[in-house]
Amino acid sequence: MNRQNTPRSPLQRPFVIGGAVIGVGLCAWYLAGNLGRSVPDPLWTRFVNVALILFVSIYVANLVRRMVDRLRSR
Repeated sequence: MNRQNTPRSPLQRPFVIGGAVIGVGLCAWYLAGNLGRSVPDPLWTRFVNVALILFVSIYVANLVRRMVDRLRSR
C-alpha cells in the first residue's frame, strides 16, 4: 500500500510525544490512586481506563497541534 506524499507538520512529533508523556503521567496517577482505594477496580477496568487515557491524551495533543498550525499559517 503506497502512502501519498502529504506534507507533515514539523510540530507533529513533539506534540504526539508530549501527549504520550502526559498520558503516561495521568495513567500512573490513576493507577497509584486506584491501588490506594479499599476496593480497587477490577483488572480489566484498569486496562481499559489506561488505554482510554493514553488515546485521549494523544488525540487532544494532535488537536492542539492542528490549532497551533492553523494559527501559525495566518
